[in-house]
Amino acid sequence: MPRNAALEAKQKNQTQSAAPSADDVDKIRDIIFGGQMREYASRFDQLEKNVNQKIERLSRDLEKRFEQLTQRLSTEKEERKSIDATNRGQLRNLEKLIKTKLAETDERVSAEVEELHGVLEEGQEALGELVDKARSELGKSLAADMARLERHKLASKDLAQLFTEVARTLRQDSK
Repeated sequence: MPRNAALEAKQKNQTQSAAPSADDVDKIRDIIFGGQMREYASRFDQLEKNVNQKIERLSRDLEKRFEQLTQRLSTEKEERKSIDATNRGQLRNLEKLIKTKLAETDERVSAEVEELHGVLEEGQEALGELVDKARSELGKSLAADMARLERHKLASKDLAQLFTEVARTLRQDSK
């Protein structure tokens, strides 16, 4: 009977093999592909581990850089505030200096204008005196020339009479 039992067990296995269950399929798959699947799973686990490590490292680097940039921006902001305050102070000082210089220049120009005005008035008075003197001298000279012309005019009249008499005499002699 042992042979029969072996045949029966074999037939039983074949009938069970004809309708394999899900567990059997998994076992067969594990037998055929088990080593490769475990190797792939190990590789995927290693890749996932590497990717996660790189992501963590990049995340830390980004956080570090972001913190550095934030700190740098903060420092830059403070420096610019300081520079702005210094520039404002310098601009106020320059404004005061310019106002002072302009006031001084305005006073100097006003004084020079007053001085020039005085000089022009003096020059105008002197010029007026010169014009009056020249007018007086010209009047005197003109009067003297007029008197001389009058004297010559009389002499011309006398000459005219003399020529008239000579002409009469010559006429009478020629007749």
